[in-house]
Amino acid sequence: MTSAFYNKPSYWFASCYSFMYYAAGSFVFSFYAIWLSKEIGLTAKHTGIIYSFNYFVSLIIMIVYGVYQDKLVLKKQLIWFQSIIITLAAPALIYVYEPLLKHSFYIGVIFGSFFLGFGWVAGMGLIDSYCEKISRAFGFEFGQCRTWGCIAYAVGTFIAGILISLNPHLNFWAASGIGICFMLLNLNFKPDLSQSSQAVFKNKNKLSFNEIISVFTLKKFWIFVIYVLGTYSLYNIYDQQLFPVYFTQQFNDINDGYRLYGILNSFQVFLEAGVMFCVPFVVNRVGAKNALIFAAFISASRIFLTGHVNSIAIISIIKLMHCLEISTILVSVFKYIDINFNARLSATVFLIGYQVAGSVGVILFSTLVGDFYDTTGAATTFNNLGLVVLGFMIFAIFFLNSDKKTKEINKK
Repeated sequence: MTSAFYNKPSYWFASCYSFMYYAAGSFVFSFYAIWLSKEIGLTAKHTGIIYSFNYFVSLIIMIVYGVYQDKLVLKKQLIWFQSIIITLAAPALIYVYEPLLKHSFYIGVIFGSFFLGFGWVAGMGLIDSYCEKISRAFGFEFGQCRTWGCIAYAVGTFIAGILISLNPHLNFWAASGIGICFMLLNLNFKPDLSQSSQAVFKNKNKLSFNEIISVFTLKKFWIFVIYVLGTYSLYNIYDQQLFPVYFTQQFNDINDGYRLYGILNSFQVFLEAGVMFCVPFVVNRVGAKNALIFAAFISASRIFLTGHVNSIAIISIIKLMHCLEISTILVSVFKYIDINFNARLSATVFLIGYQVAGSVGVILFSTLVGDFYDTTGAATTFNNLGLVVLGFMIFAIFFLNSDKKTKEINKK
C-alpha cells in the first residue's frame, strides 16, 4: 500500500526547498522595483535597462541550468550553488550592487544581471524542476510541495512590506538568513534513488550530449514552444505590463488603486497556494493537454473580459482569476513534459521549452503590445490580445499531443 504523501520525508524536503527559496525570493524581489526607484534613485528608463539585462542574461543561464541539472538528476551541486547565492544576498546587494548602481551604473547592471539571474530570475525554474524531480522519484504530486512556495511568497511579501518601511536592507538580510537555513536543509537531504518508484531514476547511464540535443529535433517540442509563445508569454505581458497600469487608472486617487492592488496581490497568492495543492488531482483526471487548453482559455477570458467591464469589483475578480491560470499551467506543463518527452530531460524541456520560450516571447512582443496599447487604448488592445490567445488555444486543441495517444505510442 502506497503511503500518504505527508508521511514521506522526501515530500517535506521538497516542500522546505520550495518554501525557503520563495521566501528568500519575496524578500529580494517583491519590492525590487520600488527599491531601485526610491532608494537608488533610478529613473524608469534605467529601471527598464536593468530588467532587460536581467532577463537577457537569465535566458543563457536557464539553458545551462536545464542541461546540467538533467545530467545531475538529484545530485545537489547546483542546489548548493543556489544556497550560496541566497546566503550572499545581503552582502552582494548592499555592499556591491547598490554602490555600483549609484556610481558605475552599467557595471552594476552587469553584476546584478548575473547575480540575480543565477539566484532568482533563472534560479526559480531550477528549483521548481528539482522539486518536480523529487516528486516523481518518490511518488507524490509536485503541486503539493509547490503550494508551500506560494504560501512563503505571500507571507514573505507581507513581512517585506513592513521591513522596507523601516530599512530596505533588512529585507536582504532576511534573505541571507534564509540562505543559511537553506544550506542546512541541503546538508540533510540525502536522496536514495534506489528507493525510487520510477525506473528512470535508477538508470546509472549518464545522459549524452546527443540525447540532450535530440529533443530540439522533435516536432512536438516546437509545437509546445509555439503554445508557450502564444499563450503564456502574451499572458505575462498582459498581467505584468498592462493590467497593473489599467487597474490603477480606474481610481480617482491612484494611491487607492495601489493599495487595493497590493491587497488583491496578497490574497491572490494565498488563493494560488490552495489551487496549487488541488490542481494536480484535476490534471490527473482530465489530462495534461486538456488542462493546458483550460489554462489558455482562462488566460484568453481574463484578457478579453478586462476590455469589456468597468466595475472595479469585477476587474478585481478578474485579477484573482490569475490563481487558476498560473497554478494550472505550471502543474500541467510538468505533466505534459513527463508524458511526451524523455523523463530524464525534464529540466531541459521545462527551462528551455517553457521558461526560455516564455521570456523570449515577452522580449519579442512587449514593445509591440505596449505601442498598440498607447495607440489604440486599453479596450482594443485587450480585445485583440484575448483573441490572439484564443487562437493559440485552438492551435493547442489540434496540435498538442493527447495523453492517451502518447501513452499508446510509448507502449508500442
